[in-house]
Amino acid sequence: MDKDTGVSHRLASYSLASTIAATIDSALVLLEPPLDNEQNKWIKFGGSPFGCPINNDDDNDDGSCGRLPTGLSRIVHVPKMLSRGCDVPMNLTCTIPNQNSTFRIQSYQDWSIISNRTIRRFGFPEVRCIHNDSNDNMRVLAIGGYHLKFYWLDKVRPRLVQRFWDESNSTKQRRMKWEQWMEGWSTRMGVTIEEVHDYTRTNGINNIRKDDSSTYVEDYSLVDYLIAALNRAQVPTFQPWVVKDVASYMQKIDLPPSSSAKRSLFHTAGGGYDAMHVRRGDSLTRGQSIRSTEEYWMQQGYPARSNKTDDVATLSIYPTNYVPLVKYWEKYVRYNNNCNLGNASSSVRKLYVATDDINTVKSEIENLTSTNGHHFWTVCNKTVVFMFNPQEEHTTHLHQHLAPNISSRNGGNTITNGHDQYSRALAALVDLQILARSDVFVGDDRSYVSRLLWMLRTSFQDGRAHTRHIVMAWGGNAKKPPWK
Repeated sequence: MDKDTGVSHRLASYSLASTIAATIDSALVLLEPPLDNEQNKWIKFGGSPFGCPINNDDDNDDGSCGRLPTGLSRIVHVPKMLSRGCDVPMNLTCTIPNQNSTFRIQSYQDWSIISNRTIRRFGFPEVRCIHNDSNDNMRVLAIGGYHLKFYWLDKVRPRLVQRFWDESNSTKQRRMKWEQWMEGWSTRMGVTIEEVHDYTRTNGINNIRKDDSSTYVEDYSLVDYLIAALNRAQVPTFQPWVVKDVASYMQKIDLPPSSSAKRSLFHTAGGGYDAMHVRRGDSLTRGQSIRSTEEYWMQQGYPARSNKTDDVATLSIYPTNYVPLVKYWEKYVRYNNNCNLGNASSSVRKLYVATDDINTVKSEIENLTSTNGHHFWTVCNKTVVFMFNPQEEHTTHLHQHLAPNISSRNGGNTITNGHDQYSRALAALVDLQILARSDVFVGDDRSYVSRLLWMLRTSFQDGRAHTRHIVMAWGGNAKKPPWK
């Protein structure tokens, strides 16, 4: 997984890995670092960037979370439909295609070295292995983090359609193979055969030209179909202790309860409220955020920056160095002009705001109320009531310098650090669940949260992939898969 990235980014990478595994007909297993100071940078958080559950009965004195898995597996469970019951293969003798050398796989470190070697030198090849005990043959693609995106773009996406053109000149044979492939991986993910046929009839492979294969994947709704299939398979699913802790956490928030405490957490629709995600924090220093802030203030009559570098200091000529909350609010009101909101009998509409900048957002609300009156926060004759995560101290980015007492590799108390880190991860997962279940979601397309929400809010309805209401406040209005 990528270093020092947040919960949504890591879940997006996992979702892409699940997509790749499903569509290339391979098992997915997670390679996690052992509890070793030299190999696991997260050892002081109990061996995972997500920390240790606070009520974990298996805590060891060293804070290693006892028998709980490390890495992403601390919170995510790979379902059998993806893993096919496989574990990380060990005790292998492997070769890289077109290379003369062989190597042994006995440990996490061996796989880590091979992953880096094959990615950097040979361009994502599968390694061919023989199990030293059973003599079983297997092919393994060892890849993760941001490399997944490039593998998808370079190796998988172009071939999803193109290979069927390459394999047959017969229209009938091409269509038959395409439909068989769609049926095979889709039904393994829980899509019904009727839903598969509904898609292939509407978006048949012979509806496009041969050289349009990459465009087809994006523009002809195959990505919508892919992420609806992930939703059907309840990707991502979570470990039971995470589900339990999220359910307990949700009891502190005055929102309609989820229909069931599924291990997927996110795959229950229709919350009877709306939600916004206001991402600031370290993202304010990035180029797209800086340019979008400049664009917003120019629309308010301010001049353009004379210095066009991606330096946040160049925004000092504006009242704020971020896009204000009012921009999100205006988009939300405009989207609801037709007053097609739920709970029509109520005079109040709840609006949950997930943010890593709670104090500033609350100040913005107070200032706008002071200037415009309480009636400003009205949509469709309903008074909007803002809601926030009750654990404000844990709503920072998962790796936003972590905390003063744990900024160094060996500093701080391991158990305390691990529990604090888990609290941050849990706050993020609660936010994601609330955002996923909301009736209307308002975000921005530069955020992995907004991109992940596209996946979490896309499901099959009446046989078609359908995305529930998403509004982009700024940064573009195009839907993007979580890995783009």
